Amino acid sequence: METGYYYHKPLKACPVKEYFKEYSLNEDDTEKIKKRKQKILADIDAKIMNIQENKGRPVPPISRPIHGYSFFEIKNPKNENTVIRILYFRYENKIVLLHAFEKPASYDTKKEKREVDKEYKIGEDYLNIFKLNPKNYEKY
Repeated sequence: METGYYYHKPLKACPVKEYFKEYSLNEDDTEKIKKRKQKILADIDAKIMNIQENKGRPVPPISRPIHGYSFFEIKNPKNENTVIRILYFRYENKIVLLHAFEKPASYDTKKEKREVDKEYKIGEDYLNIFKLNPKNYEKY
């Protein structure tokens, strides 16, 4: 099973790939920051490989289906207060990474829930656009 990024033509970019750029190493980064960024990317990559080996099926607690949506999410801690979410779905023999965002590790307010729902809606929109043109894809 192959893994790839959804390519969004209006943005002229892959949303998940763009999100990962936040974790690119900069010469201004301290060693501690560099190690943290490398660890986050390595953890995400290991989870994606695990899901790939499982033919794209969710692998609790690494990933889970999202109720009411047609995709799954990969959960990865950024720090003690923030979790990175990567939305993906299976298409034919591919895992397509749709969207990535951060959310609080726990949230209680309706406003925070609406913000997360808004991100899920973006992921669903990307999924529907991809299904109309599956060539909007770039290898992982």
